[in-house]
Amino acid sequence: MLREYETQSTLNPKLWHGDRLRPKLRAGFLKIAKEFYNFLETDATILDIIIIGSSANYNWTEHSDIDLHVVINYLQVGDNLHLVNNYMHAKKSIWNNNYPLTYKGMNIELYAQDSNQEMHSTVGSYSLLHDKWIRKPSADVISVDDAAIQQKAEPYAYEIDSLKQTDPHIDQRIQNIKQRLRHLRQTGLEAEGEYSIENMAYKYLRNKGYLERLKRLEQKVTMGRLAVEHVVNELESGKTAGKARELTNKAKQHAQKIMAAVKTESAETKQAMAMLLQYLNGEKLSDVEWKWIRGQMGDVVKLLGLTTMAIAPGGTLVAILAKALKADKYLLPSAFKTQKDVTESLMMHVNGTRKLDTAGWERIMQATGGIHDAAGQWKHPGKCTMIPSNQITMQRVKYPVLGIDDTGHAEYMQPGQSYTYPGTQVFEIPQTAQWQTMILQLRNAIQNGGKYAK
Repeated sequence: MLREYETQSTLNPKLWHGDRLRPKLRAGFLKIAKEFYNFLETDATILDIIIIGSSANYNWTEHSDIDLHVVINYLQVGDNLHLVNNYMHAKKSIWNNNYPLTYKGMNIELYAQDSNQEMHSTVGSYSLLHDKWIRKPSADVISVDDAAIQQKAEPYAYEIDSLKQTDPHIDQRIQNIKQRLRHLRQTGLEAEGEYSIENMAYKYLRNKGYLERLKRLEQKVTMGRLAVEHVVNELESGKTAGKARELTNKAKQHAQKIMAAVKTESAETKQAMAMLLQYLNGEKLSDVEWKWIRGQMGDVVKLLGLTTMAIAPGGTLVAILAKALKADKYLLPSAFKTQKDVTESLMMHVNGTRKLDTAGWERIMQATGGIHDAAGQWKHPGKCTMIPSNQITMQRVKYPVLGIDDTGHAEYMQPGQSYTYPGTQVFEIPQTAQWQTMILQLRNAIQNGGKYAK
């Protein structure tokens, strides 16, 4: 199915100068794309980074998305292409939900594209790595085939398929998808009307039943919430007040038992608990982070007679902690300070709002399980370390590390490189599943105003 329609007379001037991408934008898009690649946690080689879709064609509008694709060979990720494809869609969903980047009103949509995927020959695409057109679009007409429409629709289909009624953030996720779908259709209709790729993707989702599925799920969630509120009102009435207090006390007792068990475990287990409690306070966790948490807390849940499946968005352990927190605003001991507290302290240190003193650094070290050792990542791979020097080498370190010194200077260090800091000591945060969220939050925040080396 090929559709042809009228186009703009020029490429979007916000992005292009004639038919050349504006140099500063190229540098910015490359930086974002490489950050997204790190987020993918794959060893697959970056073959190219491209702009595709209406922002690389003459059918743009002021609300068009900027489709930024990191091109890799899926076969380098795994032999099961179906699983790899689902993994990449999940990563796209998590990234775009957590980091809704925009440029002059246009959403920047990140995606890992398979190098073996063929696109129609008339679909324009621009290589950011090589700063030149791969396929130059036509200013007269543009044709869009089924593959392009399906590629636009698939991420939404995956997100809708992945929705679970038991997810504590289900309302937020549904509204986020609905808002983006409205934006998708509006953008397409403003550009070329009924036959725009965005509107055709919207119709594809509608015809395949995804919109109806989303509507039914929203209705179920709403009815479930109303039912829960009805039960809560009954519990708070005079007839059942005693039963409510009993349930509250039991939840608190279970939570205290869990906390006591975690106290005797390693720093990693305590950090896993901190991430879990951060989730209950509204922070999002990726599938990789959930897997790491389950791995670190396996001994604790066995001790309590549970299974690792208890540590899941709707699991028993999560439910117990959620009830305890909601029932009595259960306060955590200092050993369970969340990553959010550490992140905020480091942000203020880097941005100059409030410098960390000796006591402050010790709090950071204690909260992260950090280790004072000149050997750093060599001797303690994957752990936060404090190096008593301003000379850092990344030789023999296989993953990136975010370094922050005592002056507030920060650098994102790459394997095999060497770095010199202006301060006298450097705090290292390794790019691993445990610290991935913290590093992303820090880097996104401190780029705007911090002493951060690009």
